[in-house]
Amino acid sequence: MSTSPVIGAQPAAVAIPAAATRWAYVSLLLACGIGAAMQVGKVPPALGFVQRDLHLGLVAGAWVISMFSVVGATLGCLAGSIVDRMGAHRAACGGLFCIAAASLGGSVAQLPWALLASRALEGMAFVMVVVAIPSLLVASASESDLRFVPALWGIYMPTGMAVSLASAQPILHAFGWRALWQVDATVLVLLGIALLLAPAPSLVLRGRALPSLRELLRSVWHAGPVLLGLIFACYTGQYMAVMSFLPTLLQIQGTTARAAGLLSALAVMANAAGNLAGGALVARGARPWRLMSAACLAMLIAGAGIYLYAFPPTLRYLLVMLLSAAGGLIPAAIFALLPRIARDRQSTATTMGFVVQCSHVGQLAGPPAVAAVAAAAGGFQLSALVLMPCAVGGWFAARALRRIS
Repeated sequence: MSTSPVIGAQPAAVAIPAAATRWAYVSLLLACGIGAAMQVGKVPPALGFVQRDLHLGLVAGAWVISMFSVVGATLGCLAGSIVDRMGAHRAACGGLFCIAAASLGGSVAQLPWALLASRALEGMAFVMVVVAIPSLLVASASESDLRFVPALWGIYMPTGMAVSLASAQPILHAFGWRALWQVDATVLVLLGIALLLAPAPSLVLRGRALPSLRELLRSVWHAGPVLLGLIFACYTGQYMAVMSFLPTLLQIQGTTARAAGLLSALAVMANAAGNLAGGALVARGARPWRLMSAACLAMLIAGAGIYLYAFPPTLRYLLVMLLSAAGGLIPAAIFALLPRIARDRQSTATTMGFVVQCSHVGQLAGPPAVAAVAAAAGGFQLSALVLMPCAVGGWFAARALRRIS
């Protein structure tokens, strides 16, 4: 790969692989990511409570879910450069504390715009965390684990969502959605303190000024990052659209709220299992583009049937499980492939920020798109019209990656 000095300069922190993998520290980093991802998963089970309290409709409720992704969808690439400037450890710790503060602020919101603003602030800090931690994971891994440990990062989102989905109902029914926001803030503060006190891995620090917008675009605007970003956006658009409304759909079918939360958590954990399987397959030599291509085909099949009311509820739930598990292969493959796709080593963090930004575009667009179609059709029966084009787009992008990866 080329090493053009225009895009590179020097990153603020370059990871030095550890002599032996620091599994305790890796576990703490994953826990921090899971705690951050709980802020994504806390809204679906609480959506009905929030709508009743703040008098929100279906589309406005969908924006409570997606507003979290607004900042990531617009500033993810810049966030990678800011992480380089601050240092990964400080950025991760600061991000956790900022998410906690925004969650606490959201818990006292009395107007819809105030809750949406707090969600945007949560999203801003969330991007800092998820861009910073991969560098710390690489620095905590030995040479022999350098492919497996970064691929583990893919479990943070589904696991965090599953924890929220499984644990939210008792808090919601006993104390309301505001207490759930406050509990999450407390968890994040504790994780931030633990990470702050833990010895950070060795990093080579190289200060540099923030790059210009032109330099940012030149560092990521080539085939590899663009294709990875497109695949990630297509995946997250489908995944978040399905999972965000799954508790609601299950309750429409007659499932109790508690059972709907547990079933939704189980479906999300299928995604985490897919992540782990993807990491193991990549470590054994599987081609990442093949994993992503197969996952997109499976999601296409599942997405076509999830909202078909002619199918029995059990089959439709199994299709949700298929979409979730197959989709889990995609983040693992992306995180494993990303260091090789970056134009050079100096632009890896910026490339990570760009790909994360694209994933937030999908998260931002998916739930409102499905909600808009459902509102127009009087139900979710036409929502496959949103999911299936995303799966097809992801498949074509994955196939294109075979020429360059």
